Amino acid sequence: MRRLAAPTVLLACVASLFAAGTANAKLRLPAGADKPPELPAGVVVAELPPVDSAHGQRPGGPVLTTARASGKRFVLEDPNRPLWATVNICDTASSPNALGVRISVPGNGSDERIWARYTAQWWSSSAQEWKTVGGSGVTDWVRVGNADMSARQAGWTFRFVQPPRGTTYVMRGVVEFEWRDEVRSARRARKAHRARRAHRAQRVAVVRQRTLLTETGVQGVQGGDPAGTSKAMCLIW
Repeated sequence: MRRLAAPTVLLACVASLFAAGTANAKLRLPAGADKPPELPAGVVVAELPPVDSAHGQRPGGPVLTTARASGKRFVLEDPNRPLWATVNICDTASSPNALGVRISVPGNGSDERIWARYTAQWWSSSAQEWKTVGGSGVTDWVRVGNADMSARQAGWTFRFVQPPRGTTYVMRGVVEFEWRDEVRSARRARKAHRARRAHRAQRVAVVRQRTLLTETGVQGVQGGDPAGTSKAMCLIW
């Protein structure tokens, strides 16, 4: 078998680390996101977890009710319209080497569309910082649903290659949310088309944004393994 020259391997490793740092820079992380994890004694942290596969979780039905709200204004922290992200699958017998991220996102009774983008992050012991998994560790924007419900759950599962014996991948999830007024965007595009500026107006009208880290202790989590699982991070070993 042909062996790669040492410089080639070195360049590949540097490229992977650079890609992780670049992806990190694009995330609008909330305050406290750089806090190091509290790990059990004896955990040997493995670096650069490679993704084996990634896929969406079964979507949850609307939580509470699908009835339209009386107005379009709402508060993101309203307990009746829960907004959260949590780990609901973490390296179990039926889901080995898996990090499952589950979300609940509130609607507001409007015609907006809600989108989410999932990111898997790992703790680097050598760099003492959270890094973004390259490649399939960041999803495309995924449509969660219309905003004419109280709240809805959705999720994404990342499956990783088994870490080296005696070591552990320390993982967490980051989820970006966008509420988009696509009707308004389409109207702008039609108007701009008449003015020969359609390519500039077809940008999606983002009404509001939010970024969450996965948290522990969330109630009512669907699709967990085992049922009801809610963690801030996941140890894969």
